[in-house]
Amino acid sequence: MRALGRFELDARTSTEYGLLRAYTRVNFARRTGGQLYSGTQVRIGTAYTGTGYAYTGNTQTHIDIDRAFIQFGGLTAGRAVSFFGFYNGDLELIGTTAGDGLVTNLAAYTATFGSGFSATLSVEDPLERRNAYVYANGTSGAILSATTAAQYGGAIMPDFVLALRADQSWGSAQLSGMIHQVRTAGLAATAGVINGNAVGSADYGWALNAGVKVNLPMLAKGDAFYLQGTYSQGASTTVLANPQGWGSAGSGVGRLSILTPDAVVTANGQTSLVSIWGITAAMLHYWTPTIRQGLFASYVGSDVPAAAFVGAGGTATTNTLVNAQYWTVGTNVIWSPIKGLDIGAEVNYLQLNTDNNINGNQAKYTTVGATYSEGSAVVGRIRIQRDF
Repeated sequence: MRALGRFELDARTSTEYGLLRAYTRVNFARRTGGQLYSGTQVRIGTAYTGTGYAYTGNTQTHIDIDRAFIQFGGLTAGRAVSFFGFYNGDLELIGTTAGDGLVTNLAAYTATFGSGFSATLSVEDPLERRNAYVYANGTSGAILSATTAAQYGGAIMPDFVLALRADQSWGSAQLSGMIHQVRTAGLAATAGVINGNAVGSADYGWALNAGVKVNLPMLAKGDAFYLQGTYSQGASTTVLANPQGWGSAGSGVGRLSILTPDAVVTANGQTSLVSIWGITAAMLHYWTPTIRQGLFASYVGSDVPAAAFVGAGGTATTNTLVNAQYWTVGTNVIWSPIKGLDIGAEVNYLQLNTDNNINGNQAKYTTVGATYSEGSAVVGRIRIQRDF
């Protein structure tokens, strides 16, 4: 269960140079339940464990600067949603579909060409986009031995995003691309070396996203259909930043980031980028001016390199990294009896399949030592929200 309070400040001024806008959104939340507890949010300083309760990590107070940016003409600077995404779970209460939706620090410039066409170049914080960096035996972020220690290193290059967009009377469309650095660091028997490879070596991940929104006024005012496809190598959060059901590194909802890392450390200490792709369809329909329904579905696939892993002393270990397929379908109904008041409920079905069994150690809420090849869940949410 979670109670959320939100403050929004939006100051806009028309100037001879265009719109000057300053926007801030701050969230305050109190939540309970093991599946909502996030070690990642503790690590990055947006949440802390509640006191006065059994210390099991199931109660958390959450404070988050969700947005804080300035817009001046074509310039956007501060904390905002990445310009890479298009449909970012916009119709969903929970967020289980493939999509971006990452909120990050950035500096961007948007050039408008008239007739609804624009292009945006954005320089974004690479640290918040990182997902797991794992060994080929399926362990994440651990120091296995002096000769196999490897994990994400510090950032020396930001993410670069380029987005081309068209906004027309019929709807909108966007094509975007991104470059993301995957850089190693760690300890080794020889200082600054991982299995003979220099610490700090980098690979460069990338991602492409294409999305379209079609307005459907012939059905009802406000109706729309969305379709989006994303492909990534070494930048899995471009597909997975929205889903609660799939999980990213450190996610409290499920440690399935083992199946969707940015990169794999292979037997010789080299990194191999992981491919993740996803497609999402969504539709919004107004049954009446005050009652609307969202329908959405998504499919995600992963292509993890089948790299053998050699542990300490040259002992071979089992490669437990496997390809995975995830799909979800969901719907919600929201009633707005008064402007700014939403009363809604949502239900989602989630299904995960793997090419081979995975060990229970790698998925939260599973039996240690057992193996699984598939899993499913039904998740729901009831929300009462007032905006003013």
